[in-house]
Amino acid sequence: MTERPDHQPEHEPSGERDGLGGADAHPTPSGQHVPAEGAAGAPAEGGGQAPVAAPGWDAVPASDSLRGDGALPTSMTAGVAVGSVGPTAPGQQTYLAGTPGAPTPRRRMRKGVVAAIVAGAAALVLLVVAGGVAYSVGSADHSADRPVQAFLQDVEDGHLSDALEAAGIDRDRDDVLLTDAAYAEAGDKITAHRITSVEQRDDRATVRALLTQAGRSVPATFELERTGTDWGVFPVWELQPPSLGTVSVVVQGPARSAVTVAGADVTTSRLGAVSLRALPGSYGVRVDGGEWFTAEDATAAVRGFGAPSEPVTLATGLTDAGKQAASKAVDAWVDGCVASTSTAPDGCSFYAYGENPANTYTNQRWTLGSRPSVDVGAWSVQGWLVRTESAGSATFTADFTGPAGRGRATAGPIDINASGWITAFSDDGATFVPAVGNGQGDSGS
Repeated sequence: MTERPDHQPEHEPSGERDGLGGADAHPTPSGQHVPAEGAAGAPAEGGGQAPVAAPGWDAVPASDSLRGDGALPTSMTAGVAVGSVGPTAPGQQTYLAGTPGAPTPRRRMRKGVVAAIVAGAAALVLLVVAGGVAYSVGSADHSADRPVQAFLQDVEDGHLSDALEAAGIDRDRDDVLLTDAAYAEAGDKITAHRITSVEQRDDRATVRALLTQAGRSVPATFELERTGTDWGVFPVWELQPPSLGTVSVVVQGPARSAVTVAGADVTTSRLGAVSLRALPGSYGVRVDGGEWFTAEDATAAVRGFGAPSEPVTLATGLTDAGKQAASKAVDAWVDGCVASTSTAPDGCSFYAYGENPANTYTNQRWTLGSRPSVDVGAWSVQGWLVRTESAGSATFTADFTGPAGRGRATAGPIDINASGWITAFSDDGATFVPAVGNGQGDSGS
């Protein structure tokens, strides 16, 4: 509202005050204000209407009536908004600064504050993204398949010692194929792998994979145990030793035969067999029979992990030197039998019978008529089979003294059967064991 003073000022303001009269009024020489020509309130030409007082000093409120919480007269504020540089819109209420209910002016934020807020928000977003990426990477690095991947990669790269250590596979002196050198000699090794499934339980995990070996896919299963955590969040998995394949070799030859597998030297058992742990691959096998016997080389295949492999059987045969040694061993056996003075030589296939208990015999002897002809064949359960192709012969003679007087006794010729086995070889030659001894079931006279 417009405030009016309770009384008029005692003195009219002097026209020397700037800014309150302007062009609307100017003083006369008598000190009275006369409206300017054309101003509101000036008498019209030729008009008789009384002049209308223009707003001026009489509209200014008394100084003691002005208060900081009051509004200016409408004549002073009409059409002008506080803080504006021009008229307000129709119907818009205007306020003095500090007037109760007046809107608080909106303060523009400084550029530095805005930049700090934007930078902080960006840093927070980056932190969240980085945290998510770090967790994702950490989870991937601590997946149960990671130890399996590392183990298989070492195997593929030929780093056998690293692979065995990572898998916790202990070696002993019989594990001659679990070395970098031996595995380097193997063929048909794993060339690639693919993880097909990962099953994680509380403290255990099962990882299945497909191995590429010799152009075929071979399934494999690996077990892992959780041994702890990294940073209290990510599980630490330990690969359990996988079941290894075996190279099984059976030598149809003497016990304790020397065998070479992938360049490693081993000896068969008394049963002629040897079994060696091995990683997936194919291993060349050959027998070392020296100058006496030999066998065709073979290959032992190990497919994947833990799968049983077919035994490799090496069928041996005598070399020419071995056959000559076998014939000499048979001849030595025959000579030993003929050298006996007994009517039934121990360990021989022939004998003489029919002695008279009343007589006394002296000068007893065997005389060889002919040697048996033999053939040495393949290895059987007890050795290389020696078969008699044609029998030899021997005659027994002795002098006797008895109730009828003196005389000479004769028995034969008696067949000599030299069937049996060649069981071994040494630096001295072959060892022959006859199939029939002490005349049991063989010829006699």
